Amino acid sequence: MSEPILLSVIVVFFNMCREAERTLYTLSAAYQKDVNPEQYEVIVIDNGSSEPLNRGNVESFGHNFNYVFHPTISPSPVEAINKAVAYCRGSLIMVMIDGAHMLSPGIIANALRVFRAYSDPFIAVVGFHLGPEIQNSSVSKGYNQEQEDALLATLNWRNNGYNLFKLSQGLSYDYAGWFGVLMESNCFFMRKDSFLQMGGFNLRFTEAGGGLAILDLFHAMVSNLKQEYIVLLGEGSFHQFHGGVASNAPFIEHPWERFHKQYQAIKGHPFQVVVRRPLFFGEIPPEAASWSRLCAQVGLKWWEQRGLLGDEISVDAFGYAMAAARVAHEEEQAAGNFEQKFYALQHNYNLLAAELQCCETQLTRKRNSFLGKISTILNKAVRLTKTDSRVK
Repeated sequence: MSEPILLSVIVVFFNMCREAERTLYTLSAAYQKDVNPEQYEVIVIDNGSSEPLNRGNVESFGHNFNYVFHPTISPSPVEAINKAVAYCRGSLIMVMIDGAHMLSPGIIANALRVFRAYSDPFIAVVGFHLGPEIQNSSVSKGYNQEQEDALLATLNWRNNGYNLFKLSQGLSYDYAGWFGVLMESNCFFMRKDSFLQMGGFNLRFTEAGGGLAILDLFHAMVSNLKQEYIVLLGEGSFHQFHGGVASNAPFIEHPWERFHKQYQAIKGHPFQVVVRRPLFFGEIPPEAASWSRLCAQVGLKWWEQRGLLGDEISVDAFGYAMAAARVAHEEEQAAGNFEQKFYALQHNYNLLAAELQCCETQLTRKRNSFLGKISTILNKAVRLTKTDSRVK
């Protein structure tokens, strides 16, 4: 008898054949640690793609993967997600509104542990961008899918997904991070009943990718003090470059103003971040140590100042501090890399010098040996010459 489905994972794609292959692998039991594929299903929604995913490819990642093509002309996935939650089999749900995100390998197991420890948690995963910096900046400097493919080929992320932290140099936004003030999460967990009771995603968010629908839902969840707000420590989602309307748009072309205009029309007021300190669950893997130091350096100090001064310490101040700290961190890394290269060159020089000295010693020995042999031959020749003269 098979075990009952505990968790339903709902992930949405739109014209993402390249990105889907990696994302779906990171959702599989072959990649996720300490999970039983009998206990979770993965509902893969293709939201009206003109280049749809291949059902066979999707379902090859495991018998718990189910492909659903949602026929629509709407660029917003919110209707498809709400329908999937309504018919999914799990009492717990995980939602990824943007299927371009790869995951670290401890997310599902740790989320299930949280559900066992808390009665009604809202669990958020921190987002990162693959590449040398946040993709809204790197796209203007030539970063693209080909560069990302080459980047991902440099480390064995399939066997150790925490290596993805080493390939990501940007957070989704500057005041994010494990100790930051989150305003959204592309990978979140909650109880199915809680999602349905709050009405799911607001269907009036019709912009591409849902516009600010995820910010609206996140705001509602974090504002609900009856729900435990949990951030998974040491885990992350990693955005792949796919030409997304918002995540891959240069800052000068970002659709925030259009998205925010729709938000205000729906909600009747501007968007505002909810400042609520989360509980943390998990551990920091060695591969994420650099990120954890940076996030803690800025985040813990900000929360301390916020506790002392209240609203005088704004979320924007957090963003400025994080941006400055990241620049300082990059300069420190560059200096550290230079120092490492210097010591490496010095080490190589010392090795070459020692090798040269060894060669010189051997050459001297060979030269002395050769000269010794010549001297012996000459001495023999002299003796023979003297002998010949005596005989005559």
